[in-house]
Amino acid sequence: MTSAGAPAATTTITVALVSVDQVLVRVSDAFGVRRARTGSILADDGTIYHVKWDDTGEEERVRRAADVHVATRGSLRFLALSDTRLFHAVFAQEPLAVVLHLLADSPVPLKVREIREHLIELGLRNETWARHWPRALAVLPKWPNVVRRQKGDTLAYAWVGDDLPDLPWDAESEPEPERATPAPASKPDPGSAKPAAAAAAPVEPAVPSAERLRRQMTAARSLSEVARLLTLPREFVAELSPEVVASALRRVAAQDPLVRGWIDALTASGPIGALTEELAAARAANAALQSRVDELEEWWTALEQSTDPGTAIGQPGS
Repeated sequence: MTSAGAPAATTTITVALVSVDQVLVRVSDAFGVRRARTGSILADDGTIYHVKWDDTGEEERVRRAADVHVATRGSLRFLALSDTRLFHAVFAQEPLAVVLHLLADSPVPLKVREIREHLIELGLRNETWARHWPRALAVLPKWPNVVRRQKGDTLAYAWVGDDLPDLPWDAESEPEPERATPAPASKPDPGSAKPAAAAAAPVEPAVPSAERLRRQMTAARSLSEVARLLTLPREFVAELSPEVVASALRRVAAQDPLVRGWIDALTASGPIGALTEELAAARAANAALQSRVDELEEWWTALEQSTDPGTAIGQPGS
């Protein structure tokens, strides 16, 4: 309300319209299972995105947060954020195409080590990189529209072309872990019949899936629960990571003096400390080996470049 003749106060809200290719990806993690929801960004006021979700067509205002990401639809970043398993499958099938898209998105040339670091940041597993990267390296230096630039004391790659090879979006991702079929129940002894109410009680599968077993171990709060899960056949117990089992035992130890005494005895006797040191040494050796592999790959490209007459190159690092 303003007095007669007085100008009304105005509030200006600036809303930036964005490209139709800009996509919002909201990532959630529940029970160790990663899920992503994607939607087109209709507008962005700098704090809140106005999004139309792909799965339902509904529109929602989404505030900026750590689990909210923006990517261009069809880009390598969009693929890595929206479907991690497909991202790994695409890299396994066409590692060169993935690397070329990465180079095209980068404002600066990338060395071998930097290519690996960028892909790891996008979620690529080290084992997937190690298994399939050599195929890309074998042809990358001579691929059309790929140039090599001097960067520091070694060479880096850059993409200078227009048309990138398509990513194989139909690559077959790794299958979901199969749920094991429960063992058939044996026929009850006629002489030991139980009441109908007891027979109708829900029974846990004799052999749970790997994910179900992990959730059960994560939820275990007593020694009997942990012991029941650990007495399953060895091949199913092997699906549990040591960290999950150790976490369950520490949780039980907080309430059970017996388990706490076991853990204290193990710690005092030294095997945990020795194993920790051995693991640290192994990780350090692995890191050193990976660094050496990167150096050898850079040497390889440098030596190949040196065979090109008229192209000068500085010596790579020792």
